[in-house]
Amino acid sequence: MADSFEEIENRLDHITKEMDYLNHHQVVIGFFSDENSLLLTIVRANEYGAHIRPKNASGFLWIPSRQAIKEFGKNVTAKDVRNKYQLFIPKGKHIAAVNQDGKLVTYFYLMQKVDIPARAFIRKTGIDYRQKYRRYIKAGIEEIMYDGKTGKDLLEKLGRMGVSDMREVMRRWTKPGNAPLTIDNKRGANNPLVDTGQLQKRITWKILPMTGGTL
Repeated sequence: MADSFEEIENRLDHITKEMDYLNHHQVVIGFFSDENSLLLTIVRANEYGAHIRPKNASGFLWIPSRQAIKEFGKNVTAKDVRNKYQLFIPKGKHIAAVNQDGKLVTYFYLMQKVDIPARAFIRKTGIDYRQKYRRYIKAGIEEIMYDGKTGKDLLEKLGRMGVSDMREVMRRWTKPGNAPLTIDNKRGANNPLVDTGQLQKRITWKILPMTGGTL
């Protein structure tokens, strides 16, 4: 039985409304936080690379060892260790250590610089899955036209999919890998984008107007 004129008109109105919604909204997948937050600093350092130089009087970056992290946590500082031990820098060595029963135990590696290579997992997600997203957009528009779905339905589906895909890209990442010191601190793990999994968990999506407000 053919659709009535009223049904066709209602369908066309629905399609027009939802296509207008898609023309004025976008789904943004990634990380959302204050501009200068630690989260976005870490994300930028991984996505674009970073060159870190010391800003303290010693002229060195103090990189905690596995022992320091084990005892005091990832945010350990030299002050934390000094509050418990006699921390010192052995002559001719670029470490800060503690003498424990005649044995030097390294708590910090002293480095003049740290260069973090770019690991563009955000851009790689877009490149690797571009054709997939195009197929889903095409299918989503057909669902709007024939099944009464909405533009918001389509963007929400793309958002959930994009989060899953970006997490998968992070899990698969191997090159460039971690520096030897980082591998040691991670007990041999060489995935530079996955440590505790907290960065992956912070990936999310939002539907935002096309006019701005995106990261």
